Order: sequence, then structure tokens, then C-alpha cells
Amino acid sequence: MHQLLLVLATVTTAAEPAMDVRGHLEQHGETRIVHVYGTPAEMGYAHGWLVGADFVTGIKQLFEIMPPSTHGMAEMMRGWTPMISLSPAHRQELSAMYRGLLDRVGEEGLMLPGVNRPLDETDLILWNGYDMIRAVGCSGFTAWGEQTVGGQPITARTLDLAVFSPHWVETQVLLVRHPDEGFATASLTPVCLLGAMTGINEHGVCTFLHDGNGPKMDAVLEPERPVMLAMLDILQQATPETAQQIAKRELEAQGPFPFSYMIRVVDGNTSSPAPAHTWHLDADGSRPAKPGRSLTVTTNHATTCGDEPPRLRAGDSYARYALLYKACESRRSPLDVQAVWQALGKVAQDHRSFMTLHALVAQPCLGELQVCFAGTDEHGRLQSATKRPITTLRLEDLFATKPLPTAEDSTPPQPVTAGDDG
Repeated sequence: MHQLLLVLATVTTAAEPAMDVRGHLEQHGETRIVHVYGTPAEMGYAHGWLVGADFVTGIKQLFEIMPPSTHGMAEMMRGWTPMISLSPAHRQELSAMYRGLLDRVGEEGLMLPGVNRPLDETDLILWNGYDMIRAVGCSGFTAWGEQTVGGQPITARTLDLAVFSPHWVETQVLLVRHPDEGFATASLTPVCLLGAMTGINEHGVCTFLHDGNGPKMDAVLEPERPVMLAMLDILQQATPETAQQIAKRELEAQGPFPFSYMIRVVDGNTSSPAPAHTWHLDADGSRPAKPGRSLTVTTNHATTCGDEPPRLRAGDSYARYALLYKACESRRSPLDVQAVWQALGKVAQDHRSFMTLHALVAQPCLGELQVCFAGTDEHGRLQSATKRPITTLRLEDLFATKPLPTAEDSTPPQPVTAGDDG
């Protein structure tokens, strides 16, 4: 049974929401789960109210870590937000998310060090256009058929990224969105990030974002939808039977993209010869890579293209590809969950300023998901996700709609300052 840690409804404290908070927090082991429900505005407000204080603290830490000489550049980047194209639904969700965190933290709590201004909605939009500013790196693979126990698809990924602030790393969540329209989705993510860089929906369809190997643009030529929002749009529409067609349509709608990415879409469709495809998105537009026979590996700058074994160039990303490929292909027995985690451990990053922030292993057809997040060890030092405890979840439980207690059922929370997790 899920343990309900906190439900926020109408409260009478100094931190009082302006609208009903349609969401709650749960804790499973070391995994914090944020459930939000309803319209885009209702989900956004609940997200901002429940965990927005962590976003504020993370941004404050970032500005404290940054040399003062770089503050001007950070301010200049705010003028770039018109190039981030948001659908009406995404804009409503982000605007409401900002209102939620503002109501929870208060105006004084939003003041940023070194720039003499409060954090505002523009900062939140810029954060949600992150993949248009800087590439996202990671490794992962999907195996099926003769490669796995029972032939069922099993998929895995690590998300490797720079450590912008320790608090930002430690307060990642599993965000579960229960929209009034479209399928429910779950994403492993830093707080207040709407898009899905590591996501799965109620039907077991998965999307994973990887740094690409294609051409890039010198500058953004026209407003673009952030690719993580495109991936969220795929998850909200996709079933195992339709996932690849929807991915093709949504990624073609992106047009040429300023950065180069590979989007691995896992549909878990056992009637398909390949339940996983990797899609390229870069300055040339979108196109699919040819999947492997029973294994598709994707790391930064490298993906299976139907060539087994693949021909690789030198470099760290190709070494990681080779490690994953060998870990899967050299086994005398089919892959199981334990073997998949062992393979991920071979490519996980654990450096002071760059590490594996979260990792996932999913068996969509069996309805099971395992996740872990970076955190601190007993000495207070940040530690890679793959060295942290693993949480096992059932998809049917994760996506089950839970009734929200009424105001009479809940205990009013105390006012919080930026840094509390809600």
C-alpha cells in the first residue's frame, strides 16, 4: 500500500493556496513521488505548491555557486525565452506552476542572490526549455526476444548531467501526472520540469532522451517546442500499438532542431519485431534509426543502426556503448533485472560536478518499474544514483487514481520557506 505523506487542500496558515491543490506527495523508500491531477492549470498549481520551494532553493544555490562575472550572462539568457514555443496547455501548466510556488514560498522567498530580483515565470520557462540550451547526456538499452528471460522487453537508462546545485540533485522526484485528457504519465525529473526526459505512461510506453550525433545549428532560427515537451506529448497519446507512429508524427512536427538528440521510444509491443526504436532529431530534422535484432543500445552520440556488432569510433561515449553491448551480448544466459542493473553500473558516472542523477529499469509487459535517484551518503556527500537504493513499483499502483482527502481530513501544514520539500 502506498504511504500518503502529505495532502494539501484548503489551509488556513500564512502559506495559503489560492486554489485547491489537486495533488499529494508519497514516499516509497528513498523515492519521492509527486501526484498531480486534473486540468493543466490544476496539475501545474499542485506541482508548484507541493515541491516548488525545492526549485527556488536550487536556483538560489546555482546563483551562489556562479561567479559574479557570469550573472550578466544568466540575465541575458532570459531574453531568449521567446524562442521557446509552448502550446496553450503547456503554458497554462507552467503559469499555474509558478503561481503555486509563489503562493507557497512568498515574494520575499523568491529573491535571487547577486542579481537583485525575484525568481519569476520567465526563469521557469527558461528551465523548461533547457534542452534547447544545453544537451542532455545518458546511456541505456532495450533488449527483447532471445536476449531476455521469457523474451519480454526490458529497458534501462541512466541520466547523466552536470550538478548545478546539490539541492537540485537531491530533490528529484517521480512526477506522476493524472490529466483529465490523455494518458497518465510518470517521469523521473528535477522539480518543476514539465517535460519528460525519462518517462513512462500508464500503458508502459517509455521515452528516453539521449545526446545525439547529428548536425547542430549555430543559432536557434525560429521558436521551437522543447524536445522534452514533445516527448511528454508522445506519452500522453501513445499505446504500445501506436507509439512509433505518434513519435514519428510529433518529431516530424519539430522540424530542424538546434541541438542533436536521439529519442528512444519503447513500446513494449510483443507482436512487433522490434519493441524499441531510436529517433534522430537534429538540424536535418527527424528520422528513425534501424533497430537491432534483439538489442538496441543508445549512449551519447551512438545508437544501434541495425549493425551488430556496431562499428564504433574512439571516445568516451563509444566506450560506454561497447561496455553495454558487451554486457548484454556476452552473457551465457538471458538478461534479467539484476543483470540489467549490473550493466548500467558499468557506465554510470560519479564525479563531483557530473554524475548519474537517476536510473530506471522497466519491464513494460510485466507492469514493473525500478528507479533510483542520486542522493547523499552517510558523510553528506553526493552519490551517483546507481549506488543508491532501488525502489520497485507496479505501474497499476503508480497510475491508480487515489481520492484526494477533503480539508476536514487533512492536517493544515506549517508555513514553509524555500528549501522545504512541501
